[in-house]
Amino acid sequence: MINSPAAKACLKTMENSEEEIANYHLLQFTNAAVEGRNNKIKALQRRHYFTCNSVCYKQRILLECHKELVFV
Repeated sequence: MINSPAAKACLKTMENSEEEIANYHLLQFTNAAVEGRNNKIKALQRRHYFTCNSVCYKQRILLECHKELVFV
């Protein structure tokens, strides 16, 4: 038996997330693309904090998140 508290905590987390872990290995699907876009939008918000024009702001978000579609 494992006596390490760190190993026990890791095994407990794996037991609690057993269904999610199995689904990942079956489907090979993650939310990394969504998280990446959220990160880009947050970075844009930090860079352009005082943007007053909401239309321009929305266009910059679309351009930032879809550069691979615009520059093909």
